[in-house]
Amino acid sequence: MIVSILAVKDVEASVAFYSQKLGFTYDLSLPGPDGTMAFAGVSLGAFGFGLNLEPEAAQGGPGVVFMIPVPDDADIDAVYAAVIAKGVKLEQDIKTEYWGDRGFTVRDIDGYTLNIYKTVKQMTMDEIADAARNP
Repeated sequence: MIVSILAVKDVEASVAFYSQKLGFTYDLSLPGPDGTMAFAGVSLGAFGFGLNLEPEAAQGGPGVVFMIPVPDDADIDAVYAAVIAKGVKLEQDIKTEYWGDRGFTVRDIDGYTLNIYKTVKQMTMDEIADAARNP
């Protein structure tokens, strides 16, 4: 198992972004030596990760895209509408990809790229290859 931990400039601000803007659940936190929040865990359905206070290291993970599946019972279009209503800036508008996923892309407050998606059509590898050749 690989657990992702993002370096962030401000753990409390990151928790607020993920929970209030993207609908994540705030799972836990740990205080640092000065008593402020130094680490937190957030999750969306079965997908979760940590937020670790590292102000100098927080650079948004250039070249890395986090694929975040919404829970099976979630409506991806409703998730998209809620995110837009909360003023989150989009990097890519919602669309259905040829491989059967529907999703959209945002950046968090530390610059991490987040692709929030749901598989809306189960496809075989042959069907995906055919769809890629014949858009």
